[in-house]
Amino acid sequence: MKTPLRKLRVTRTATALPSHPQIFKPYAPASPQAKKRVLVVEDQSAVCDLVSEMVQSHPRCVSVGTASDGLSAIELALRLKPDILVLDVIMPGVGGIEILRRLGGSLPAMKVLIFSGKQEPHIVRALMQAGIHGFVNKNGPLSELRKALEALSLGNTWFNEDFSRTVRQALASPSFLGDGMIDQLTPREREIAVLIAQSHSSKEVAGRLNISIKTAENHRANLMRKLGVRDVAGLVRFVVRQGLVDPASE
Repeated sequence: MKTPLRKLRVTRTATALPSHPQIFKPYAPASPQAKKRVLVVEDQSAVCDLVSEMVQSHPRCVSVGTASDGLSAIELALRLKPDILVLDVIMPGVGGIEILRRLGGSLPAMKVLIFSGKQEPHIVRALMQAGIHGFVNKNGPLSELRKALEALSLGNTWFNEDFSRTVRQALASPSFLGDGMIDQLTPREREIAVLIAQSHSSKEVAGRLNISIKTAENHRANLMRKLGVRDVAGLVRFVVRQGLVDPASE
């Protein structure tokens, strides 16, 4: 006799949903409070170390690198894309103003803080034309550098009254009205102009830039024509006026 099979009752238990379901949020960009990445460009090692230490100690900033010459500064800036560039005006090889011209619009979000002892009107005017966001004089109190870093890290600018007064003097001086000619020169022409102003011969210019002597001479002739100068002395005056070289170092 077969034993009747018992019917098994299958009960499905519903899984209770959490009252507060977990929501997976997409990746969010860094908040505005994130530390600003700072690149320091300074050829004097002691000063460079001092500025880097100040950056590191600042609650809103972090140092991402240093450069001691112009070409290295350009390379690092393009590679690291810092939020703030602390830059000296007088640098070996390529000066601070020329660094800014070569970077051009490649880093539109980068803030530029000049830390230099050079505050002559022609240099100040060229810096303002390059679009800097702050200026701190090396000969002033070091606390001003910290205040400037604070201002730029918050998206503001930093120019003290002394610098602002120099800007007004530079813009008001008729001797600077023709300085827009610098924008008519190519980066290579500006580079050659600096080398000529540093007393390098056409042969030396050609060797440094890996071009023929004839090409160097052609660049030299084109520079004279564009700038309306008749001799090397006129070219030197133009280069110095633009802040591309330090006359004291020549």
